[in-house]
Amino acid sequence: MHPSYRALFLIGAGCAALHVPALNSLIILLGFLVFEWVDERVAFKAKRKRLARLYDVIFGWKECQDDPSNEEQGEMQRVRLTGQNQIITVRVADLLKETL
Repeated sequence: MHPSYRALFLIGAGCAALHVPALNSLIILLGFLVFEWVDERVAFKAKRKRLARLYDVIFGWKECQDDPSNEEQGEMQRVRLTGQNQIITVRVADLLKETL
C-alpha cells in the first residue's frame, strides 16, 4: 500500500489548524488509510479481471476442424497467425498488459 503522504500531511495540518482533538485526528487518519487500502484492493481486482478477459481473447484458441488455417473459441473463429504475425501479436499483447 502506498498512501498519499501529501493527503496525510494535509489531513494532519487541517486537524491541527482546526484544533481537532488528538483522538479524533487519529481516527480521521486511520479512516483515510483504510479507505485508501480498500480503493487499492478494488482497483487491483478490476485490473485482474481486465487481464483475465485479455488472456481469454489471446489464449484458449483451438484449431478449427473444418479449416486448419482457422482457429476457434466457442462460436468465434479467426485466421490462424503464423511466424512474424504471431510474434507481433504477442508483443502487442505484452504492451497492453503493461498498460492495464
